[in-house]
Amino acid sequence: MNHIQGSKTIILAVLFIFLINTGASSLSHNKHRRIIRKAVRAHQKLERNKKWKTIGRSNRNNKILCREFGKGKKTVLIIGGMHGDEPGSVLTVIKFAKYLEKNPGSIKHRVVIIPCLNPDGLRVGRRTNGKKIDLNRNFPSKNWSFDYEKKYNNPGPLPASEPEIIIAINAMDRYLPWLIIQVHQPFAALYPDNGPPADLLSKMSEISGFPVSDDIGYSTPGSLGSFITDQEYKVSGITYELGRVDSEPDYKSITRSLIEAVNYP
Repeated sequence: MNHIQGSKTIILAVLFIFLINTGASSLSHNKHRRIIRKAVRAHQKLERNKKWKTIGRSNRNNKILCREFGKGKKTVLIIGGMHGDEPGSVLTVIKFAKYLEKNPGSIKHRVVIIPCLNPDGLRVGRRTNGKKIDLNRNFPSKNWSFDYEKKYNNPGPLPASEPEIIIAINAMDRYLPWLIIQVHQPFAALYPDNGPPADLLSKMSEISGFPVSDDIGYSTPGSLGSFITDQEYKVSGITYELGRVDSEPDYKSITRSLIEAVNYP
């Protein structure tokens, strides 16, 4: 092979790799968009269901829904869809609610479910809310900060400036949960906040297949996890990170792991 032929071969190989990667990226994006549309439809269906209560409205006047299942003094609060580009979190929480509706005897305590805290972001497939503020940097925690490097981490002009955050805090104040589970994507791990029981984390990890991790790899000032640690009453948290945003999680195993949390101990 001469020099010219060799150069052509290299160029063709690079071009082939570029086209493959571009195609894969496009396919991944299309899958993500399909799941977002599915999550939007599922949430809109709940909006028409009288069993779900509107506990407030977003910046763009979209409904933020809530529903209680079970009875008892012990309460677990589960929040999905804090970031609008994480549709699997919304679908996971809705799937869990549907399971509880069909199997009311499966839990011995109370669970309160907010399927989507950020309906504005979900409808456009964007992490931030209707004012392009990252809700998980807007909680009035002690470590809240004006500073941010990436646009999608904009914490807002002031802590708790967003109606969605006020709604979440009001739910905490009303129900006084012992455990708050916020469902996110895409890190495929369970992150403890403020000391949830180690045996519960271990069981949820075993069922879901996701490892328990203490470090997400970057600081999260103004996050719900940070806010949880500041509360005067004892409340623990689990940040339940599902897998990739362009694929749907294993809803059955996640539902089983959430049942463990609601029924603990």
